[in-house]
Amino acid sequence: MTTLATKEFAEDYVNPRGIPRVQFVENVEQYVKAKGLTIETILKQLQEQHSKYKLMEHKLSQNKTHLANKIPEITKTVDTLTFLRKKLDEEDTGFTTNYGLTDSVFCEATVTPQKTVHLWLGASVMVEYTFDEALTLLKKNLSAAKQNLESTQEDLAWLSDQQVVLEVNTARVYNHDVVSRRDEAKN
Repeated sequence: MTTLATKEFAEDYVNPRGIPRVQFVENVEQYVKAKGLTIETILKQLQEQHSKYKLMEHKLSQNKTHLANKIPEITKTVDTLTFLRKKLDEEDTGFTTNYGLTDSVFCEATVTPQKTVHLWLGASVMVEYTFDEALTLLKKNLSAAKQNLESTQEDLAWLSDQQVVLEVNTARVYNHDVVSRRDEAKN
């Protein structure tokens, strides 16, 4: 089974989010002549491209961490709403529960039957929803978060492959320069 970290990409693969493919330099001498630039300039361009890929990798890694934390939080909220709805449907008068006020202080509360719940949407915004609306929204958000995580992992694997090709190209251009200078010194 292939995981995203070791995913093989087809030769005709095009990243859906626009991360460009790095072309492997088959013939370094021809590549250098076609560029019409000095070796130092070509190496500098390759290094700049590598830096851009590293920056993309850093941002995608942060996004992956954010999504990896967000998915369990949404799942927990869905589970809580499902439990709350079931419990309130079973008991007409409500139920009593304990909740954490701080890490070491718990309080007892009586939860009366409700038809709505309040969800934090972010940026200090709370919205009132029916149970069905809240579950629909949360399940949609959970699905989107899982899909985004999968896309992010695919992009990270693609970036890793492209960085390897870029590093090999850089080494080949540098080695070509060393050999060329040595040959010039002999003559």
